[in-house]
Amino acid sequence: MPIKQSAKESLAKFVCLVSSLLPFAVSAKLEAIEGVPSKPLTDVLSDLTKWVLEFGLALCVILIIWSGITYIAATGDEERIKKSKKTIHYAIYGIAIIGLSFAMIKVVNDVLITN
Repeated sequence: MPIKQSAKESLAKFVCLVSSLLPFAVSAKLEAIEGVPSKPLTDVLSDLTKWVLEFGLALCVILIIWSGITYIAATGDEERIKKSKKTIHYAIYGIAIIGLSFAMIKVVNDVLITN
């Protein structure tokens, strides 16, 4: 009997699969492809990490804007107001975590690379 999967479960499995295969893709020999500049693995990982954190930051800002709009559109509906406030709080927590991640990466990079 086939088991139905929800969209969230399927997406989670896809993300896990892609993230587990990412190191193989990053460590591939890029210099073998004509026109692609060769970069050290540390630079590729640094660029990838920076891109992921910036994407997360942009997503948090979009969530705050969207939650603000839904908060205004709630027009007294306590459940929608509560949900909007909760989403804004989580987005702010996300921004704080991303900021700390940037700082930690910077410190670790400075300590390991410069020393």
